[in-house]
Amino acid sequence: MNCSKNKDKKHAACNNFSDATSSKNFTCSSAVGKAHSFGSARLSERETVCCAVGTLTNYKEVVDKDTKECKKVHYGLSEFDLYVAEKKLELQKSFLDFSFLYDRINQTSIPLADIIISANHSPNRYYAEIQNRVNTLQTVAKQRGLKPLFMTLTLPSEYHRFKTTKQGKLVSNPKHNNIEPRDAVKALTKMFARLRQDRALKELSKENRIYFRVNEPHKDGTPHTHILMFLPTEQIERVKKAFVRLFDSKANDIQDNIRGGAAYIMKYINKTLPLSKKENLSVKDRYMNAWYFKNRVTRFNSSRTLAPLGIYRLLHRRYSLFALTKLIDENHFRIYVTLDTNKVMEIIDEFGDTVYSRSSNFDVCTRGSNFNYSQTNESALGVVA
Repeated sequence: MNCSKNKDKKHAACNNFSDATSSKNFTCSSAVGKAHSFGSARLSERETVCCAVGTLTNYKEVVDKDTKECKKVHYGLSEFDLYVAEKKLELQKSFLDFSFLYDRINQTSIPLADIIISANHSPNRYYAEIQNRVNTLQTVAKQRGLKPLFMTLTLPSEYHRFKTTKQGKLVSNPKHNNIEPRDAVKALTKMFARLRQDRALKELSKENRIYFRVNEPHKDGTPHTHILMFLPTEQIERVKKAFVRLFDSKANDIQDNIRGGAAYIMKYINKTLPLSKKENLSVKDRYMNAWYFKNRVTRFNSSRTLAPLGIYRLLHRRYSLFALTKLIDENHFRIYVTLDTNKVMEIIDEFGDTVYSRSSNFDVCTRGSNFNYSQTNESALGVVA
């Protein structure tokens, strides 16, 4: 790529963004740093940028290097990280507000904002769905005679960008391995996999090992995970011994003397979903929300005990999650999917009745434009036959 051909254009882009953000009191002093967010929104990461110093630098490398110079405020994020995350969320919200599903046959439209299930854009619907999943898991566990076991997994010190002094202050950790939070969550998954592959759990059938997992950031932005697991009573002590054998007891914890497993895990879920409880977030809550968004960290995972979420969203008007799980486990449905994309095309019940059929009557459109982003169907709506 010839730098001279694009230099003026790229410099203008950087300068324009710098002017637009000059009113913000960011702690990143580098002019290049201010161009990074603009680059992430307007330029491909594979493109190169002629920076203010006149050198040709790979965009992603500059971002990684320059953001390290920013002062971290909460959860390993700087003021500029928060600003970028919230601006991107605003753009997403704008798209949802001005886009709709258009039914070509009935000539009706439904705003995308009214049907999406998202932690950021429809937190109340998202929270209700999570609570439903947790409560249903507990109902299934009770039905199977399983008892709750709660555990917390924490990564070793080298995964922490900062460490806490005796005075409670965060200081840079010289042993940090430069692993970002998204990859750190994968490391936590591997830790949990070690326990699941241990004979204490592996010898159990899938029906007798149910779990729900919550990922949450430490003060320095390093993730840790809380897991609520339901097991047969006679297996609890064996799993506890395996946990102590596999993990450092100073940093990791396991408890079995808990009451109301669902209420116990919901305490941690509530912390990760501040938008579901209040509209005006505290500064710290805003940083937590931005941490999940910036690092693309999934808040929750669970065992494959319940009906697949995609199927439930199609049929939730007909069946409760508990009832649908029971029907699928007992093979009451025939589900037809496409071979290439695995999209559900049709669901037929045991009596031969069609309970869901995919149609192609819907387009995604934007208001004030004849342009259709894509063709979709009622699978996005959860519409059933």
